[in-house]
Amino acid sequence: MEYAFECECGEQVSDFTRGGDVEVSTVAVCDACGTTYGLTITTIQNGDEE
Repeated sequence: MEYAFECECGEQVSDFTRGGDVEVSTVAVCDACGTTYGLTITTIQNGDEE
């Protein structure tokens, strides 16, 4: 899974991560200013479900 977002300093933070089918937890660090973010990505609906 890829994530990307803009840091408070204005720089783009992005990376790839691997994890479980339901929840992924990871840490992202902005290379420009060193701010550290804790990310949890949770599936709320499977794309195959209607």
